[in-house]
Amino acid sequence: MEFFPGAFETEWERRRAMLVHEMQLGRFDSGDWDEPKRGGAARPLDEDARGLGQARRRGGGQPRRLREGVGSTGRSMRTRFAALARGSQPAVVKLASYGGGARAGAMMSYTSRGGELAVENERGERVMGKGALAEQRAEWEHLFDNRAASRDLAVFQVAIDAASLRQDFDQDDQLREILLSGFGDRRFVYSARERNPGEIQVNGVVVLRSGQGERLTGDRKAAEIVQQRHHDSEAGRDVDARFRFHGYGNGVEWGTARVRELVASVGGEVRDETGRLIGDATQAGDLVQKEWRKDLHSRKGRDVMHLIVSARAGTDAAPFESAVREFLGEQFAGHRYVFAVHDPTLDPKEIAEGGKRPHIHAHAIITMRSETGDRIVTSPKLFREWRFVMAEKAREQGLDMELTDRRELASAPAYSRNQVRPVSYHDRTEYVGTSEASHARYQAKRSNEINLATTDRSRQYAARAAEAWNDLANAETRMSEGTFARLHAARLEGLAEINQNNHDSERVSGQTVKNNANMIELYQLVNGGNGQMREMTRPEFEAYEKRVAAVLASVEQSLEPSEQADFNEVAAAAREVVEIRREYLEVSERQSDRHRDEQPQDHRHEPPDRSVTDWEAAVARHGRDAVERTNEVLVEVERYREGLSRIDAGELPRSYGASYQDGLAREINRAAEMAVDGDNQYMREVAKSDQELQRTIEAIELARREANRNVDHEHHFAGQTSVVGDDKDSNGSPSGAIEAAQVREADLDVLRASEERDGHGQQEAPTRSAAEPVRPDPPQQHVPRLRQIEHEIEQRHERDRDDRER
Repeated sequence: MEFFPGAFETEWERRRAMLVHEMQLGRFDSGDWDEPKRGGAARPLDEDARGLGQARRRGGGQPRRLREGVGSTGRSMRTRFAALARGSQPAVVKLASYGGGARAGAMMSYTSRGGELAVENERGERVMGKGALAEQRAEWEHLFDNRAASRDLAVFQVAIDAASLRQDFDQDDQLREILLSGFGDRRFVYSARERNPGEIQVNGVVVLRSGQGERLTGDRKAAEIVQQRHHDSEAGRDVDARFRFHGYGNGVEWGTARVRELVASVGGEVRDETGRLIGDATQAGDLVQKEWRKDLHSRKGRDVMHLIVSARAGTDAAPFESAVREFLGEQFAGHRYVFAVHDPTLDPKEIAEGGKRPHIHAHAIITMRSETGDRIVTSPKLFREWRFVMAEKAREQGLDMELTDRRELASAPAYSRNQVRPVSYHDRTEYVGTSEASHARYQAKRSNEINLATTDRSRQYAARAAEAWNDLANAETRMSEGTFARLHAARLEGLAEINQNNHDSERVSGQTVKNNANMIELYQLVNGGNGQMREMTRPEFEAYEKRVAAVLASVEQSLEPSEQADFNEVAAAAREVVEIRREYLEVSERQSDRHRDEQPQDHRHEPPDRSVTDWEAAVARHGRDAVERTNEVLVEVERYREGLSRIDAGELPRSYGASYQDGLAREINRAAEMAVDGDNQYMREVAKSDQELQRTIEAIELARREANRNVDHEHHFAGQTSVVGDDKDSNGSPSGAIEAAQVREADLDVLRASEERDGHGQQEAPTRSAAEPVRPDPPQQHVPRLRQIEHEIEQRHERDRDDRER
């Protein structure tokens, strides 16, 4: 049969068809698929594969038959539970996010820490640097759909002739009627103000999708459609209104930012389509995140996915990396991917920026489509398969790891990254929920609240898990393993009672379940989860202390008299652990204060802790975009400052000094130019507490004023010299030249004074050895230009003096 590759529209279809054709002709060469160079790298086909179907089953898109679980063979619940009781860690494989082809480069950059860490691809090649990452991303282009994100919301403006409004009706009601005539049943918010005499300007944000599913595009064409609908309506017969759109965006985050900006710009005088007042940033966020979310039907391209594989703190990095490599190579055969392990001891990203997490973990960016055209279709069954394979590969590398299921542990459901925002990166990341419901979900997961299965199938599975935990507890002779098994059996006790009573939840002894939960939580609080003394911040310790006291009080209220003695013993042990943690915290705080006092004054530039209230207040004043762009730059500034501090302390090689110096100067200059060029008032506000940044801003502004003044002087001096014979002072000197010379002399004095004030004089610079890193003051970047200006002024001064002498 003759083969025509050109008959296929996309690259991956042609590649698959050519592969099948060559296999049929017996010409397939594994070298054409870039034979992997390291063990575990992905192979599109197994060496013993008998056709394309085998490769498809080994890919990430179709999970293989589970070798464990309901109706499967392999490691039984009893085996896994016994390993967990002995200290084996659970396999954690999380799908963090999806992204379109346009986001693939940014996701790679995040994984590689901006190119500072090497990533490994599916062929086992190590890739490092931004240029190499860009080339890697280009190799994936043929696998991308590059589907544009949906246009979910838009910013609009309506100009209304005030004279056409009726004076005997409420103005807000008339404005809403005008907007509804154009937008129909769409959700929106708006604010109105009198822009010019006789004209009212309405600004707002609108959901582009209607209740019937029609989606506007948020551009000029959409404005024409809305305008026509207004003209055709009853409200448009008497009122002159002109609709325009000024931008559109995708998703809840974009919409929340725009609504909050609108609220901040008008001082809270914003209303929705029902007339309800949206008075502050919190109400604006709740409106978009809780009420508008379901109306958006937001879509984004899914060309790549971001996978995170985590291990417990203290896990050996080398075998963990090997296990991740083998896991990706087996589970995502035929797909393109890169991955990198973030080891807290080697992570270039600082703690304040979200780096150096206490637990080792790996990030993987994987194409959703394989080279043979199969797409990954995620499902709970596939997620379970991922955890099973990862645990299997970890054990092969000597790491104790097991598959776990939320139903086996009665664990609370996970929260998504859109439901929380980080407020502290110290040790274990601390979050707050973006809404009350989200925060409750976060707290339930954080405190490991009991959450029993609800569906019949899941109840049956959990019932078998409860039996396995009880069997293990009865058979286990060692105290720690037996206690672990009994605690988890107790978590599922409520489910067993539900099953015994024909699913009648009202017959369950609520107090018994509550006591079991409290005792489990108390055990975990006292033992620190994994038995390690985790470092806490002062707020974390205070919350921990209150929680222990609350649990003890709750248990004591329901005790029988015969149980009081045992409880007192447990309570004394718990309070002793709390006091030990208090002493540990105080020692850590004293060490931190001493370390800070020992640092040079110039290195004390740690940013102040900003609460959620401060963040929202800054967003309300300056807009989310300005605050986020400012913080992005300031994070880089603090990273380089911390690096220089570590170099001074001997924690990093001095050979790194030059790159950190250049990086700090570059980021300080970038921040200053953002304040000057972009008129970023939030950056200027932050600069008041940062002397380096403030001096850089002043130096840039001074240099630009001098440049503009020199241009003016050139024109002024040219005009004066043209009439020098007719315009002289009493001494016979050209008055224009004298005036220009005096001004330039004053300018020169200003430059010199500024130079002396900032400490940039070259003669006063301290001498250091060549090997010692020098922390440059960012205004040093402008010194060459200032010197040039000074030299030009002196030359013109000398020419003016020669003219006067002549």
